[in-house]
Amino acid sequence: MNKKYIGLIFGAIAGVVVAVILVNSGKVEGTHTFTGLDSTVEYTMTELFKSPPPVTEHGWNVDRMVVFVHLLMGVLFVGWTLYFLYCIFNFRESNHPKADYHGARSKFWTTLAEYGVISAEVVLIVCFAIPLWAEVMNDTRLKEIKEQAIAKDDKNGTGLEIHILAKQFDWSARYAGNDKIFAQQDIRFADKSNNPFGLDPNDTSIDDVLVLAAKDRKGAIVVPKDTAVALKITSMDVIHSFKVLPLRVCKDAIPGLQLPIHFEVKTKYLEPKEENKDGEHVFLITCAQLCGDGHGSMNGYLKVISKEKFKQWLEAKSNAAKQARRENLAAAK
Repeated sequence: MNKKYIGLIFGAIAGVVVAVILVNSGKVEGTHTFTGLDSTVEYTMTELFKSPPPVTEHGWNVDRMVVFVHLLMGVLFVGWTLYFLYCIFNFRESNHPKADYHGARSKFWTTLAEYGVISAEVVLIVCFAIPLWAEVMNDTRLKEIKEQAIAKDDKNGTGLEIHILAKQFDWSARYAGNDKIFAQQDIRFADKSNNPFGLDPNDTSIDDVLVLAAKDRKGAIVVPKDTAVALKITSMDVIHSFKVLPLRVCKDAIPGLQLPIHFEVKTKYLEPKEENKDGEHVFLITCAQLCGDGHGSMNGYLKVISKEKFKQWLEAKSNAAKQARRENLAAAK
């Protein structure tokens, strides 16, 4: 290796180390939560990209990643454009009527630029992308949330598990009822219109709460504030994608697979001006995968309410669901 590049390589490595230390110290809450440029991140996402502000902690990390990548791409775009214009002007035919077969004599600045880009990409991947992916797809955290969801002690029951089912062209959800246990499913009982989750219609002990179509705000999928929520997402027909932009949640719904993701809506990120008259926040659910000729109408609503109100809602819905099953079975006989 040419000796003059050894110092350059060590300089690039040192630069990456310094950048990693900078990101993981000072104004930082985690390995991927550098807050030093949050004002720039917020302005860029809300004013330039016209994106609603995130209401989850990981959502802010997603926004940081998005903005930092765009900043890097912007620098590259400007830099390479200026270099391109420089080459066109400096090496035009009138300036060099005779071809130079030796090419560039010095590669120091181009090599420096290349190592600079590599260093920036390493920092983005190591300090932001990988930790963010690991946080959202953390199996240990998902297991903790599910354990919290079935805890009998309300003091420890700070988690919630929801099963999301996509089908052309709406979203459905299932909650464990007052017994905190999901009922068994069977494909024999599955009906796309009335029983998409395949619950036994003859079992009057089932108290699961079902949201069969979330297109109506009154029948929205409901989650409590400041509670870790684990979603298990699947599809009944084709590939869909569950997306709620303010939550920064986007996950494919694939037939035959139950794909997990988790989030927690933080009260401190909810805008009071966006509350409805009942003190609730309602967000739009969209499908981020082309799923058929009705794809554009495949939307729904997700409602965020207080923990106390959610507890009352789930208890009332669970009791009503159990009573309705008994009445329907009695009428069928």
